[in-house]
Amino acid sequence: MPGEHVAVDHIVRQLRRRSFGGLFILLAGVGLLPGLSFFAGLAMLVPAIQMAIGFRAPVLPGFIRRRRLDVSTVTTFGNKVIPWIERLERFVRPQWLVLTRLPMPSLIGIAVIGLAFVITLPLPFSNLPPAVAMFCLSLGLLERDGLMIALGLLAALAALAVGVVVAALAVVALTPVLRGYIG
Repeated sequence: MPGEHVAVDHIVRQLRRRSFGGLFILLAGVGLLPGLSFFAGLAMLVPAIQMAIGFRAPVLPGFIRRRRLDVSTVTTFGNKVIPWIERLERFVRPQWLVLTRLPMPSLIGIAVIGLAFVITLPLPFSNLPPAVAMFCLSLGLLERDGLMIALGLLAALAALAVGVVVAALAVVALTPVLRGYIG
């Protein structure tokens, strides 16, 4: 990265389609934080929809694309993250490549849309299963690992099932309370 500053748009363009994985892994991490999961889920919707309809990389709003980061900050972050990535690469590596090619990115985008809705649920611990699925899908996208994508899709199905059950139980539990206020 030449110069003292680099635009977020430059980093996204360098990662191309893999930038969806980087963005989703960041948002999944934020989605685990109490009080922020709702906003992380909403933020996931835009790139998930873009991925589902076939965008090759996320299109971020102009104020984010133009944001400039210090190259030294990006380098420091990279130096801290790279050892973790190198450890993960013993397990997560390019394999089952058929699951990394079209139309899989669109299917992953659809799965992430569902996961984003589950993450937004304001229920205790309802954000953990979709965040785990997001981490798996993100790693699969970043490393072109179809096996990790398959595991992520299975985890997404489980997370969506848990989300539906938890939401249904919340509705059942709240129905008497709401009837008391309405009736």
